[in-house]
Amino acid sequence: MAEKKNSRQKLLERVRAKYPDRTFADLGVEQEGAADLDDAIDEMLEEYSTRQATYDENDNKLKSLLGTDPDIAEVIQSWVETGDPRVAIVDKFGDELGMSDEAKEKFKTNLAGWKERRAQNDALSAEAESNWENSLNALEEWGNAKNLSLEQKRDVMLRLLAVTFNGMVNKYGPEDFDMALRSMNYDTDVAAARAAGEVAGRNAKIAAERRVRSEANTMPPAVGNQGGRAAEKKPTTKNNSPWAGVK
Repeated sequence: MAEKKNSRQKLLERVRAKYPDRTFADLGVEQEGAADLDDAIDEMLEEYSTRQATYDENDNKLKSLLGTDPDIAEVIQSWVETGDPRVAIVDKFGDELGMSDEAKEKFKTNLAGWKERRAQNDALSAEAESNWENSLNALEEWGNAKNLSLEQKRDVMLRLLAVTFNGMVNKYGPEDFDMALRSMNYDTDVAAARAAGEVAGRNAKIAAERRVRSEANTMPPAVGNQGGRAAEKKPTTKNNSPWAGVK
């Protein structure tokens, strides 16, 4: 029965196999914790060996392919230089495909435009994702300030999403019109209500002052004309008769 090797012995064999021209001393007695370290190193080397074997296999396949078809080697070399395999294929096989020089250049121009549009779309998608996160945060702060529940916040966002979708397909209804109208008239309505309140307040103040003056004018005079208006004196009638004062 073969002797079972510990992790340190197996690790030493792997190192000697990797470097056959070197001499390594036998490892001594394992110390506490040394076995765990050896196992970890052994696993790392095993993973490395597996990956390296895969790389070597793919590399051999590519070398075999390039060796059997030199055109493919030229395409790959052009790919490295241009950064796009489609351009490399057109440059190499365009003539065989019946493409004129003008058609080749047009293809490259269209391809460049398509790549630019794709980059713009990717940027817009990233911006939209960022805006969505910001919108959710804004909704949370706004809803908390108004003491809205989670369901109410959700309903608000769902309503906005419905309006957005309707706008994309040009589909609108009375609810959309009402919401737009309320949004348009809100500031105007608030200003009008404030102005109406101010006018009503001034009118009420004027009416109150008039009422006080009216009540004061109709009150009877007090005794001794105190607290009221003095009694009006009736004009005396002058006697113009020549017999006035004769008894």
